[in-house]
Amino acid sequence: MKLDKAIIVAKKDLAEFRRNRYILGTLLIMPLIVSVMLPIVYVVPINQLSRQTTDEVTLTFNITTDYSDTKLSNITITDAYLDDVELDNCVLENCIVKRSTAIKTIFNSCEINRTTAGDCLIYGCDLIEFDDGGGNTIRDSQYVGGNKQLDDLKDLMFNVLLILLIMIPVTIPTVTASYSFVGEKVNKSLEPLLATPITDLELLAGKSGSIFAVSMGATWFSFIVAVVIVDVLTYPEFGYYPLPNTYWIVGMVMLAPAMCLMSILANVIISSKVNDVRVSQQIGGVIILPVLLFFILSLTGILASGVWSVLLFSAAMFLADGAILLVSMRIFRREEILVNWK
Repeated sequence: MKLDKAIIVAKKDLAEFRRNRYILGTLLIMPLIVSVMLPIVYVVPINQLSRQTTDEVTLTFNITTDYSDTKLSNITITDAYLDDVELDNCVLENCIVKRSTAIKTIFNSCEINRTTAGDCLIYGCDLIEFDDGGGNTIRDSQYVGGNKQLDDLKDLMFNVLLILLIMIPVTIPTVTASYSFVGEKVNKSLEPLLATPITDLELLAGKSGSIFAVSMGATWFSFIVAVVIVDVLTYPEFGYYPLPNTYWIVGMVMLAPAMCLMSILANVIISSKVNDVRVSQQIGGVIILPVLLFFILSLTGILASGVWSVLLFSAAMFLADGAILLVSMRIFRREEILVNWK
């Protein structure tokens, strides 16, 4: 296969996409809805539960000092707010400690929030999302709030949002790929295209390449927008940016392209066999079934168990893509397209 010939076909299709308002509308509206509106909807219950959790802190403080992004050792601190601080052999009393690490430190009547501690004495403190590094002695302290409930809700909401983002590279090809050959028929440009001195593989590669570039470009743009919106909305409540995590990155880098290729290859073949864009889109809509399978597996916890499960599912999708490509090369016949075109 000569890559330059496939690139020429891809450039031709990209120019056609730019001129088609229907395709441009699909590329703009769907990613906009998924990446802007849905993150806002999904973040609202997370923030509400987070507020309920932090409102349950029972201690009161009279903060007079603020420490941030520093290292402290061999020091006694009272009535202070500490954020992103490394503590070593310190004594803290009536302090708020967030997103910090501590070793061999004594905490007395403190709020310890999203902090890792090891070999510490913790007395009379409120522990919020506390990370026990081991060797700690904890007395008269309590774990505050429904943290497990909050974590479960975050995982569920973020996983569902990822699934909806992955629907973008599956759904867009049902419009762009279904238009691929049917559009050539409507525009009376099919005969010159099929008569060009290129192989079937080069023709399919060019058609698929242009659709893949458009679909994944819209997907990755939506991914960035969704991550920014979620982080901006949740940072005031969480004090950190929850996205992108490894699960999301693997989903966008591996799973989304695999499902996009599956949708493209299947829809291109369907487009080459029918004579009407609407028929092509209706048949191509069946390709969304793998996303529904991913949705079901995520909700049941099979794919939510970790990154490796998503990697294995992605590998299975790439194998399916290879099988569809082999089938496509066997059933794609440019002569039949010309003969059967009415």
